[in-house]
Amino acid sequence: MGPRPRAGRIAAGLIAVGLASALAACSPGAATPPSLPPSSSVSPTAAGPVSAVVDQFRDGYASGTIVLQLDDTASAPMTVVRAELVDARFVDGTAWSGSEELSPGLAISLPAQTTAPRCDHADDGAPAVRVTLADGSLHTVAASDPHVVLPRIHADACFAERVSAVVTLRFSDALSPGSAPGTAVLTLNQGAAQPSTTSRSTAGPAQATLVSVANTTLLDEDPSAPWPREVSLSAGGPPLRVTVRPARCDPHAVAEDKVGTLIPLTVRLGSATGTVKVAASSTLRAEIYAFVARSCGWTPAP
Repeated sequence: MGPRPRAGRIAAGLIAVGLASALAACSPGAATPPSLPPSSSVSPTAAGPVSAVVDQFRDGYASGTIVLQLDDTASAPMTVVRAELVDARFVDGTAWSGSEELSPGLAISLPAQTTAPRCDHADDGAPAVRVTLADGSLHTVAASDPHVVLPRIHADACFAERVSAVVTLRFSDALSPGSAPGTAVLTLNQGAAQPSTTSRSTAGPAQATLVSVANTTLLDEDPSAPWPREVSLSAGGPPLRVTVRPARCDPHAVAEDKVGTLIPLTVRLGSATGTVKVAASSTLRAEIYAFVARSCGWTPAP
């Protein structure tokens, strides 16, 4: 995994992601980027003033945020005002906008929210990153993906989309008390199907089955109340109870949590089996943290 940016760079990047809908494609005073062609018409170059790597930090798993890591291959510093993933497997728009100084020998990591997958596209893309500099110049360079981030995100998103065409899975915002001390219940709701907007397949939806629930860094199964297994799923089906207990009582587990409230569900869809990761809402996430604190006897609860 490439180097993490300095604290100031991380904060600037995260603010840019949260305000992406409100930001322009360049920072104040920077040149306005030219109108961009579709990704499919762009031919990346092997070399340019920057090199690019696509990666993902653990805190981006739940949101689907990746990082576009750029390195200055020129001899002089430059200012980046936009960086966009170019990959036929995803709808255009996985981009970061802002203003970041890029200097030789110092890589920067720019967070970008992945867009919807193109599920009819084979998972064999060759990614590139389109970089706009403050001087208005545009450079599209081939990108490496050393940790195979994009194929994983594409495959997971397309499987989740196929499942959602049968049933939408979501946890309620509130925990319920468990039957034993130190336990609580997550309620998994089966909502209405969401027809695919990115796949042209005309095949009817397959039968969906919840094969199992997996533990996380924060939550584990209570042996006295086993998790649901081999349960048929359907739109409007009854809520499923998932009784949990803390997986560990290390305060750092909550303080440094990245994926502890991202619950992996193994789902069988027809003849295919995959994992659908259902993220807790911000309200439920706070309840889970408080539940772990109470169960572990921390005072005060975080």
